[in-house]
Amino acid sequence: MSHSPRKRPVYRLVFATRSPYGLWVFGDAVARARAEWWKQLEEREETLFSVAPDPKEVEARALPVIAANLEALLARTGGPVKMVDHSLEVFGEFYGQVTEPVVRLAVQLLHKEGKIPTSGKGVRRTREIVIRAA
Repeated sequence: MSHSPRKRPVYRLVFATRSPYGLWVFGDAVARARAEWWKQLEEREETLFSVAPDPKEVEARALPVIAANLEALLARTGGPVKMVDHSLEVFGEFYGQVTEPVVRLAVQLLHKEGKIPTSGKGVRRTREIVIRAA
């Protein structure tokens, strides 16, 4: 982390886990912390031009990518997929940038398109959703 996007980090955050669940939760926590950091940075620095990415814009870009990642994951495995076991494949390039509710939206998008039978509704946490091909 640094005090400005143009400065070197003051420290580096390191996380070690053997658990796929830990990887999922860490990515979600990093995305939430990142959004909060950008918000705090913008509040402190009164600049004419924002250097922070708009979280809604990042989520909008991530949604179709994550949906495509889920489709590819289903095609590769050929069976039911518990998303928490495939964190990096699910989030792809957006790991640590978007939170797990974006993945739930991707599941709902695939359901709406008729590509998977489940919409994810009724499952408390997104990471616990198991998807299958239609």
